[in-house]
Amino acid sequence: MTSHRPTLGAALRTALAAIALVTAPLAAPAQSRGAPVVEAEILPGWATDRGTHMAALHLRLSPGWHTYWRVPGDAGIAPRFDWSRSQNVASIRPIWPRPEVFDQNGYRSYGYEDELILPIEITPADPARPVALMGQMALGVCNETCVPADVSVAQVIRGAGGQDPRIQAALDSAARPGSRAGLGAATCRLVPDANGAELTLRAPFPPQGGAEHVIVELPGSAYRIIRRDTRRDGAELVAETQLRAPRRGEAAAIDRSTVIFTVLSDTGMVWGQGCTGG
Repeated sequence: MTSHRPTLGAALRTALAAIALVTAPLAAPAQSRGAPVVEAEILPGWATDRGTHMAALHLRLSPGWHTYWRVPGDAGIAPRFDWSRSQNVASIRPIWPRPEVFDQNGYRSYGYEDELILPIEITPADPARPVALMGQMALGVCNETCVPADVSVAQVIRGAGGQDPRIQAALDSAARPGSRAGLGAATCRLVPDANGAELTLRAPFPPQGGAEHVIVELPGSAYRIIRRDTRRDGAELVAETQLRAPRRGEAAAIDRSTVIFTVLSDTGMVWGQGCTGG
């Protein structure tokens, strides 16, 4: 197990300073009354029947602190992972569990309070040899203050291992393909404005009960998402997403086939990809 030593890399400092403007003052040391705010370890997990290995990154945060999902929302910073120093690793795929929704000062973010178990599916370069995982993560963690945290982990994984109910629980809460839950084909309409554009995505989806949130992602697009709103219109979920162009008055391209949207509800999380003009 390793605990982090806080650093103030330029990108992370800038992002967290922006968060601080809408949440709370930025504090430099990521400590809570002398104790580390976040500690990290690798849960070794088990070998799968696909020839991969299912492990997990386990983050433990001080009570009341939270860190962010891959899409942090209006006020947050996406975590960054670097596994490049690992040995005998062909690829690593994170499988994100369902995040919580945080509303603070009129801003909405998505993340995990007190603990995150992030399953990672590892494909070994040589399945007959052990895997040496070496990871570095840059995280934003927040409570009444927001602080940057650099976390390092290292773990050698040998053999088949064994099932871990903590990892399995995280896998069970991960997003399911929407087609299995009744999510229909989506349409999206892009309307340019002076600062960028507004993207309206509509998708048929049975009511899930409780609050519903649609999070849109635009892989490869230069547009930056600055606001997300979700509403229900009868049998359809409607996601209205405000986009900021790289430069004022400049349009950017969107490949509708790559648009990813995730629906969070009280009962779970599903995802879809692609939309047609509408």
